Amino acid sequence: MKLKKTSMTLLALGTFAGAAHAQSSVTLYGLVDTGMLINNNIKGSHQYAFSQGTSSRWGLKGTEDLGGGLSAIFTLENGFTTGTGTLSQGGLEFGRKAFIGLSSNQWGTLTAGRQYSVSNDWTATFASGADWAATGLGYGTRASDVDNVNTSNRIQNSIKYVSPNYNGLQAGVLYSLGGQAGNFSQNSVVDAAVSYSNGPLKLGAGYTFAKNPYYATFGNQGNSSTLSSSATGANDNMNNKIFGGYASAGSQQIIVAGGSYALGPATIGLLYSNTQFQSLGSLNAVGAIAGPKYRGGTATFNSGEINLKYRVTPALQLDGAYIYTHNGGANNLGSAKYNQFNLGAIYWLSKRTSLYAIGFYETASGIDSTGKQAVADLSGSAYSSNSHQLAGIFGITHRF
Repeated sequence: MKLKKTSMTLLALGTFAGAAHAQSSVTLYGLVDTGMLINNNIKGSHQYAFSQGTSSRWGLKGTEDLGGGLSAIFTLENGFTTGTGTLSQGGLEFGRKAFIGLSSNQWGTLTAGRQYSVSNDWTATFASGADWAATGLGYGTRASDVDNVNTSNRIQNSIKYVSPNYNGLQAGVLYSLGGQAGNFSQNSVVDAAVSYSNGPLKLGAGYTFAKNPYYATFGNQGNSSTLSSSATGANDNMNNKIFGGYASAGSQQIIVAGGSYALGPATIGLLYSNTQFQSLGSLNAVGAIAGPKYRGGTATFNSGEINLKYRVTPALQLDGAYIYTHNGGANNLGSAKYNQFNLGAIYWLSKRTSLYAIGFYETASGIDSTGKQAVADLSGSAYSSNSHQLAGIFGITHRF
């Protein structure tokens, strides 16, 4: 009788453990990429380097069913460089994503931590540089990713809400706390976006407003007044000539909208963004690139992109994109124009492994943010010595 009771107890415990296992899960996932970069002009010299065509990463996703359609969720995602094994995103352990939250089928999802903006969630897929043209590395973006569609800047210390999907329509908001004592809005970020999907049609639009963007979004630590990583104790968070001269901006505003339409094997994408660096000269940007001493005023970038993906066969995809960006200048100091062309080919050896070849060409004209003659600057590399820059990446990607 005692043996029978013990057996029944063990059976009950086993059943409970099985049910608990079915309600909770942790998934390991990632991507490993490596390739060869060729650039015809890095400050006047050719470059041949070990590189990547997509940012390598690994991560953990977890979910626990709490009942009633409510789940606890988390994501931890690490970025690294395959060639050296070093951490990306400024050396942060989980620099790509680190958040926890609750998700409800009825009420939506609320998360907190280091995350992508909602604007990025719903517009990045319309941009070649965030899709197939060296995703996460910056080569294929609009003017050094001035609109952050390529997620050059994650949003840290943030609280994010995304609504349920109502017949293809979703909305979301995000707020990032700057953490500064005595000043609630300093280094803060506000973001909102909407998305619509119906069969072959996808649309998205977003709005982002950041106080003190040099630290709030371009720095890895949103509550820091300085970032120490060099011998002088200063680090330039906006180290490029395209918009680095506007590091003293008191705020940054980004409006972005785009869409795509799939027609058989072809998908066409469109994207527009308006980026403003406002109240120039109001922030002490420690270590920022040398440039004009702006006093007030706003620098505005307008950027447009059209791109095409075409599946020649189930295994082969050909891609192309054209991007135009205009910097209207600030304080009556010049303006600049940037034209970029991206071309790519991807061949899938299997569902998880692919070979790729991607080319980038950028031209520049006018006066850049530093008050000097504009030069080409594919943001994944250093800037060119003149008005044009040509680069190519060839490699292999494996997803798991």
